[in-house]
Amino acid sequence: MSGGDVQVSDQQALVIELMQALESGVHGDELRRFFHEDAEQIEYPSLVDPRVGRRGVEGMIAASELGAGMLAFQRYDVSRWIESEDTVICQAEWHAELAKDAGSLRQGQRLHTYSVLIFTFRDDKIIRQEAYDCYEPFEG
Repeated sequence: MSGGDVQVSDQQALVIELMQALESGVHGDELRRFFHEDAEQIEYPSLVDPRVGRRGVEGMIAASELGAGMLAFQRYDVSRWIESEDTVICQAEWHAELAKDAGSLRQGQRLHTYSVLIFTFRDDKIIRQEAYDCYEPFEG
């Protein structure tokens, strides 16, 4: 896959494809193709959850089904890629708007993070996805 004059690796291409799928609302079993059967997702403490969150691929699929329809839109803007062997790291901003109320957050509220996302690969699939999400304060 190439973007203009920039060549991207197969691993970067899979991450881009995953982000595009999430942006377009893909959820549930349709996401399974991106992940190794032993995949793990780790979300480090953030404004949304002060604990480290870990889930396997079944938990990721279930969480995506629960979250389906929660966002009116979401977009990833990647500003930097770093790749070494089986690991792809990207620095990105995530923008989203809530489609419905969620806890203390209200429909129409905008969310914005500065994130570092680390993807580790095995057998051409994501085996580990780690997220360091720095949320801007919620307005409301």
